Amino acid sequence: MSERRLAVVTGANRGIGRAIALKLAKENNDVIIFGRDVEALKKVKNEILDLNVNCEYYSGDVNDVEFVNNSINKILADHKKIDILINNAGMGIFKKFVDSNLEDFKKQMDVNIYGVYNFTKAVINQMIERRNGYIINISSLAGKNSFATGTMYAATKHALMGFTRSLMLEVREFDVKVAAVCPGSVDTEFFSGHRNDNPKILQSDDIAEAVSVILKLPKNALISEIDIRPSNP
Repeated sequence: MSERRLAVVTGANRGIGRAIALKLAKENNDVIIFGRDVEALKKVKNEILDLNVNCEYYSGDVNDVEFVNNSINKILADHKKIDILINNAGMGIFKKFVDSNLEDFKKQMDVNIYGVYNFTKAVINQMIERRNGYIINISSLAGKNSFATGTMYAATKHALMGFTRSLMLEVREFDVKVAAVCPGSVDTEFFSGHRNDNPKILQSDDIAEAVSVILKLPKNALISEIDIRPSNP
């Protein structure tokens, strides 16, 4: 059996991040999960361990560069590599611009942009040196489209798309693949604070399947972006 790949997934407490982490584990990858809710992380870790792969968790803020660097350095010291980075952690605050404030905007930038920068910066050199790796950023259709109450959130996701597209062009010569997955509305706690299991909108497992497709392509092929939306909303 070939050596298992090691994946890092941020925002893996619940929702899309949890679904991606479990999907990766089911496909025989070792998984290290990041989030802020320790009890939720422990539950996801146990679910992953039940799938007969290895799992560890780290709890902290993705925009805390010292926490990110220390965590990634420890992972690399212990495991010698990170094959897959899934930048999933994100947050959204939706208000009309006239009701917005700079603090809300900064909170979203911290997670949606600076968090992605921190993790990507921490893993990229070893991927380039090994000429192997995947960085998949969970963006949004809001990174390509506009909507009322989205001035702050959409701005962060448009920035994420610019970051992802540019990085892809920079590192593909080193066989490092960079991609964005852009979902429409997904039935998680992200927007409403609770789930209603609406079968007509996307589910977290749908996003995990899209990530899996990117990771299964032959070495000479790259899906750089996937837009995913309900087929019949």
